[in-house]
This record gives sequence, C-alpha cells and structure tokens, in this order.
Amino acid sequence: MADANIAGLRLTLDGVDLADRINPRFVELSLSEKRGGEADELSLTLQNADGKLEMPEPGKVIALALGWTSGADVPLGLVDKGRFTVDEVEMTGPPDQIQITARSADLNGDYRKRRTQVWQDTTVGAILETVAGRNGITAQVHPDLAGKPVATLDQQGKSDMALVKDLGSRYDAVATWKDRQLIFMPVGSATTASGKALAAITLTKRDGWSWRFTRAQRDDYDGAEATWHDQDSGERKTVSTGGKKAKRLKRSYPSEADAKQATEAEAAKRQRGAYQFEYELAVADPRLQNNLPVTLSGWNSRIDAIKWLVVSIDTTHGSAGLKQRISLESA
Repeated sequence: MADANIAGLRLTLDGVDLADRINPRFVELSLSEKRGGEADELSLTLQNADGKLEMPEPGKVIALALGWTSGADVPLGLVDKGRFTVDEVEMTGPPDQIQITARSADLNGDYRKRRTQVWQDTTVGAILETVAGRNGITAQVHPDLAGKPVATLDQQGKSDMALVKDLGSRYDAVATWKDRQLIFMPVGSATTASGKALAAITLTKRDGWSWRFTRAQRDDYDGAEATWHDQDSGERKTVSTGGKKAKRLKRSYPSEADAKQATEAEAAKRQRGAYQFEYELAVADPRLQNNLPVTLSGWNSRIDAIKWLVVSIDTTHGSAGLKQRISLESA
C-alpha cells in the first residue's frame, strides 16, 4: 500500500522550536507569496480553548518550513520559506483562537519612514545596498541590474519601501523583501538574484483542479516615450522605443540614460501580462517560487503556446491538507 500524502511544517519563534506548543493547537496556516512591491504574508490560527497559550509580541520573528513528510506522488521534505516578523496578533472566540499575522518585511521598522536623499552618479546596486544596510538587512541584486548607472535619483519625502518599489517599476524588476533580504532581479530572468538557475516547469490539466484563463483588457500602445533634460543645451529632449502609438511617460528624467531605461521598462511591461492564468494545484509544491517560467500543456493551442511566469503563490495548510493556488501572467 502506498504511503498517504501527509503534510508537515516546522515553526520557530526567535529560534525556539514551537512543535510541542503548536501541534496540538494548530488550526490553519496560510502563506501568500508575491512577486514584487509587497512583502510575503504568513497567517497562523491556533486554538486556545484552555486560555494558556501566550500571545507573541509584535516584532518577534517566526521561521517557517513547509512541505510533505510522506506520500508517493508528492515532493518529500520541508522547504524553508524564510523568516517573518509578527505584525498583528488577535484573539477571537468562541471558539477561543489566536490569529497571528507576520510579514517577510519588518513593518515595525524604519523602512516605511519617509526620507529625503538625493542619489547622484551611482548605480542601482549601490543604492539598494545602502537601503538594505540602513534597514539592518542585506541586498541581493541581480548582476544584470546591479551595475546599471543612475545619474540622479531624488528620494524626496519617500520611504525606502516606496523607493524600492519605484526602482522595480523603472527597471521592470522583481523588487521585494523576503527573509530579511532585499531581492532585486529582472522580471522573467533565467536566474535568481544570487545567480541560481530557475528551472522551468510544465503543468498539465492532470496537475490541478479548477483553472481560469483571462485575456486582459489592453490599450493599443505599442511603445513608450519619455522626456529628459539636456543640461548642456538646456533643452528638453525625447527618447522613444518606437511603435505607431507610444505611451508618453508623465515625468521628465534627468538624463538620456534614465529616460531610455524608463521607456524600455514600460514597453516590456506592456508586452507582458496580456494573458493571466489561475490554477488550483492537485498537489501543492512548496518549491514553487515567483518569477519561475512555466509551460502549460493540454489546454488548447493558444494557451499552450504562451510563455508563462509565476506572479503569486497562495498556500494553505489545514483540515483539508496542503493546498495551493498559483497565478501566472504571459511573459
């Protein structure tokens, strides 16, 4: 007889294993992993019928590993999902329960504090390393982006969180805070920010249950253009990616290089994401990660021909076992 599929998890609080306290009280866990601009969110529900469970204080750090401990058709082993800082704790009843919300970025820290700083004659990597360092974490910046020159960047009354998000948009990059690291890498890159290859996966109709394919409403822009200020001539000039109808970016950039970078990123975003696909997997795979390339097979010639990227992953662990829903966009 084949082994039953049994899901497992490991939780620690500030380095202390919670197995003895969590296992008899565990109700449900959910993990939402986003590609960029947002921190991953962990939600944990525990029963507290005897009132003896102590509530963790905001700011405590939870480490999570999730996966399968047995089964014949599942990837065995627990996958490290990183560290999460407790942000909210709530008690409800009846039945008496404690809900803990934690995020992969420290929302109680200074990275939401508004700052004013002007960056000049630097690089993307140098900016992000400085931002990470003053928030007490490290930066992993993909080699393709780390050396990108930045003539001028004005952080005028803007938080580090907003600055990183803006840089992600400017360079069409995954820009997110995970496991006390600042991750910055090109959308659709074949490797992670640390240089590890991303292995493409193939999913078929037999790999899941419900699915939804959407053709997004798109405008008819086929390029982008932006203005920049030429200090030598004192004139405002324009750069463009070409196309019959280019979207004009609202802001004016301090250099031709910055304007060119912004138009290329905007054009890339408009070419990508014309199609979306949501899929509830029959067997959750905690090894899945955002920005992973995916091939769909067995639907129809249109869907199967599209190159896909993972945008978000929502995983739940509860009475129904380990379940997972992924969202994809066309590359």
